[in-house]
Amino acid sequence: MSIPFTQFMRPDGRPVQTSIDMSKEIEDKAFKLIDAGYFFESEVLQDEGISLTCTKDDENMGIELCENGPEVEQALKRLVEELYKFEFEK
Repeated sequence: MSIPFTQFMRPDGRPVQTSIDMSKEIEDKAFKLIDAGYFFESEVLQDEGISLTCTKDDENMGIELCENGPEVEQALKRLVEELYKFEFEK
């Protein structure tokens, strides 16, 4: 199983469904967030960096910016863990 994302494509922002494979622990946390109403989005920025966001009720709850490449997985891990802690470990 992998974490589903809506990726906004350049140059017109067209949404495409995609996913990112992560460890089982991170995927389990991400799906618990999804079950609680969160969803994940990504886009390539003009400077070729990557924006990963997690949204709930039309409000961005978290964002990670990183370079495209291996750093994406670490940024996603931070995003999921931060929001999981916020939502479930109060």
